[in-house]
Amino acid sequence: MNEQDLKQLWKSQPAAAPQFPEAQLRRRAQSLRRRVALRNCIEYAAGVAVVAGFAYFIRAYRHPLMQIGSALIILATAIVLQQLHRRAASRSLPGADAAITSRDFLRAELLRQRDALRAVWRWYVAPFVPGVVVFRWGVETQMAGVGPFAHGVLANALIAAVLLAIVALNWRMAGKLQKEIDQLDRDPT
Repeated sequence: MNEQDLKQLWKSQPAAAPQFPEAQLRRRAQSLRRRVALRNCIEYAAGVAVVAGFAYFIRAYRHPLMQIGSALIILATAIVLQQLHRRAASRSLPGADAAITSRDFLRAELLRQRDALRAVWRWYVAPFVPGVVVFRWGVETQMAGVGPFAHGVLANALIAAVLLAIVALNWRMAGKLQKEIDQLDRDPT
């Protein structure tokens, strides 16, 4: 074998995949757990604010469509928070004596969070749509241009843009989680 053959053999070998030590995997899993817990805590607090705000609207505005829309939004908030807990609650890393490895736990959690984010349009945004539509219908038809709520196509387009932005941001985060999953999958350990 000459020098050229050795170089060619060396170049043809597959590149070594990154290997993550157990301590690093545990740190990554703990970091994911903290990020998810913080995100969910913010979501629960926002849910309480939404319920309080729309409960106030039910009492303050005697327009039936706005009251029905407010009630639907409160119901949607309860559904979304329940789904958030079911689909994406943070889970603690198993102990050192557990049957599952840190790598497998981290990968499973990344998959679970990714899947929840990918489906956010269905379980997070969609439940609000009926209530928002009915509420906005009430604003447009029953408030006759008075009151604190914006009227017209621009206000409705802004609400639609916010809902679409929520979906887009969650899909973007799902893509980032997929990259982490791909990185773990390249690790042979």
